[in-house]
Amino acid sequence: MQIDEKFIKNYKEVIIGCIVILLAVIFGIKQICGSIGKVQSTLLENKKQQEKIKESKKKLSEIENTKKKMLDKQNKMKPVFDPKAAPEDSISSFGGMFEDIIDYVKMNNIKLRSVEYKINPSDDPIYGKFPTLYNVCKVNLYIISNYTQLEGFLRDLTVYPYFINVSEISIYPYEKDKQYLLINLSITLYSKKQQAAGSVM
Repeated sequence: MQIDEKFIKNYKEVIIGCIVILLAVIFGIKQICGSIGKVQSTLLENKKQQEKIKESKKKLSEIENTKKKMLDKQNKMKPVFDPKAAPEDSISSFGGMFEDIIDYVKMNNIKLRSVEYKINPSDDPIYGKFPTLYNVCKVNLYIISNYTQLEGFLRDLTVYPYFINVSEISIYPYEKDKQYLLINLSITLYSKKQQAAGSVM
C-alpha cells in the first residue's frame, strides 16, 4: 500500500499527463470519425446531384430533338388558318387557335404563370412582307413544367393542323426542385385576312 502511494506520489504528473493524452486521443478519434461520416455524406450527395444533372442534360437533349422535329414539320408549311367570318385585325380572327394552345397547356398538366400577346407585331417577317394578307398574333407563354410535360406540349404543337411558329424558347431549371423548369415560350399564330383567300401560303 505504501509502495502504491509512493509510486502515485512520485509519478502523479506522469499519470495525469497520460490520462490527458488518452482523453485527447479518444476525442481526436471521435472527431475524425465524425469528419469521415460528413465526407461520406457529402460525397453521396454530390453523386446524387451529378446523376440529377446527367439526367437533366439527357432530358434537355430529348426536348431539343422534339423541338427540331417540330420545326422540321413546320418547314413543310401547314396551311394558314382561314377564318371565314372573323373580324379584321383582332384576336378573334384566330378563331380558337389561341384557346387551342391554352388547352394544350392544360392537357399536359403544365402550370401557366402568365400569358402575353401582341397583335400584328411589326417585327414579324411574314407580317412585314404581307401586311394586307395575314393577321399575326405573337403569344408569350410563361410556364412551369417538368421535362415530360414540356415534351408532350411540344409534340402537341407539332401535330397542330395550322401553321404556327415557335419563335423562341428559353428554359431555366427551377432552383428549389431541379426536375421542374421555368419556361418562356414564344409562339406566333397566323390567320388569313378576309380579302386574302388567294394567299401564297
